[in-house]
Amino acid sequence: MFEKTVNLLSEQRAQRGFLLVVLAICAIVSVALSAWCIYIDDVINNDAVEYIRTAERLAVADWSGALSAYKWPFYPFLMLLVSDILGIAYGPAGYLLNSFFFTAATLLFVLIVRELGGDSCRLTVFAALVAIAHPAFNEYRAFIIRDAGYLALFLSAVYCLARYHHVGSLRFRIGVLAGFVVASLFRIEGLVFVFCTPLLLSITRKQRSMSAWPVLLTLIVAAAVLATILGWWLLMPDGSVSHQSVFDNPLQVVTTAWEQIAASTTAKLTVLRKEFLGKYSSEQAYVLFGFTVVMIIISAALTQLTVPWAGLALYGTVNQPRFPIAGMTPAWVSLVGIHGVVLLVGAAVMMYLKPRYQLSLSVTALLIVPFAIQRLLEQYSWRQLSVLHRLFVILVLLWGVGECVSGLDNFTRAAATKDAGHWLVDKVSTPGSLVTNDRRVAFYSGRHGDLQHIVTDVSQVLHGLRQGEWQDSEYVALRLQRQDLKSEAWVLEALGASPLKVFSHPKGDKVMVYRRP
Repeated sequence: MFEKTVNLLSEQRAQRGFLLVVLAICAIVSVALSAWCIYIDDVINNDAVEYIRTAERLAVADWSGALSAYKWPFYPFLMLLVSDILGIAYGPAGYLLNSFFFTAATLLFVLIVRELGGDSCRLTVFAALVAIAHPAFNEYRAFIIRDAGYLALFLSAVYCLARYHHVGSLRFRIGVLAGFVVASLFRIEGLVFVFCTPLLLSITRKQRSMSAWPVLLTLIVAAAVLATILGWWLLMPDGSVSHQSVFDNPLQVVTTAWEQIAASTTAKLTVLRKEFLGKYSSEQAYVLFGFTVVMIIISAALTQLTVPWAGLALYGTVNQPRFPIAGMTPAWVSLVGIHGVVLLVGAAVMMYLKPRYQLSLSVTALLIVPFAIQRLLEQYSWRQLSVLHRLFVILVLLWGVGECVSGLDNFTRAAATKDAGHWLVDKVSTPGSLVTNDRRVAFYSGRHGDLQHIVTDVSQVLHGLRQGEWQDSEYVALRLQRQDLKSEAWVLEALGASPLKVFSHPKGDKVMVYRRP
């Protein structure tokens, strides 16, 4: 057994058979982890309701309705396709897609580490452990989200980019571009990588004798096209521009979009001056704004990457060489930098970042972790460490293991929404018969298509009821977060202290159901 373990972690090059065994184990474990995560959190997420609603409209060829329901129809289309092929509902189809994409991301991670120079048995095992254990790969397995598809396609493009460094074949250049293009069908960030593809290929290839001018020209054209797309993206939701105006007057679209962004930034600066800075420090508003944006990015990145793993990534970054194949370092740094720029723009515009926005950045940063672990093992021996250092290592290891477990113990806290929906399903069979503030309650009751009757803000629901809206509704179902006593008091005051039914769980949210007189 000891000899087998030594061979498993040897410095010898991992042969094809060894690699296939590791990949097969990764695939099996990944599928098992997806099944476990779905089992402990079997309540559909809010985004999934949007996908299912869009897929239902695509199924009846209501293209305009699908686009109005959701701006990213590609993932719902895949759900529709899987549903038709396998004869299953859209929800299970979404779970299958997510399991497939996360499994593909796990396998691609191992293959990319191999192309970066980690082709030994030890580094192959380290890469597999990172891909299986890190919460970035596991935290969203129970969610039906397009981010899983984006991550898998992004990693496929990165794999082709690494292969292009070794082979320089046209098919891998096409693979890089195709991967980023398909990834952009899941998230708009993919377009940034599409337009940066010429630069990434130029940086990655072994012989970089080409003049910088073609690359610069390509980037200028790409930036112009990207600005047009971003302008269209920012203005389409509020109807400020039409689809046709993108082609008729793209410059006007870009100008209007960035004028809105500038106005939004000015408003944020005004708030900072009034609420946080005195009249003698108002000129420091830009500094405070920049500091806030940077801290949002750092906080979000550390939350997704976790501190112990971020420490390993930082250790691998500051030590040279970062990868055994030195030519891959500029490409990796460029990928991390592009992610950083995307997050910087997003944080500056929105002043917040959802945790999964950093998913691809975290996985890209994790590519250096297997090499960092190996370097640590080579530089430090357990026998050479002092007692204090050993305690520190043990604490960090326990912390890291705890973070890994945290990605696999996300038991559902929304069971009340599912129970309430199932209880209501026979009572709200007619359109418009239910008003709710939760899309999951609407979904499980079969009323997720009544968009005008789903208002996420409890106060807006109560205000609308006072104003006589939704006269045709028979039931009102309101989800209240744990410890949200203020909203619960509002509901009890507005609708009465005796709801028809209350669904609650000790560690979850509460759903109060009222029947309108």
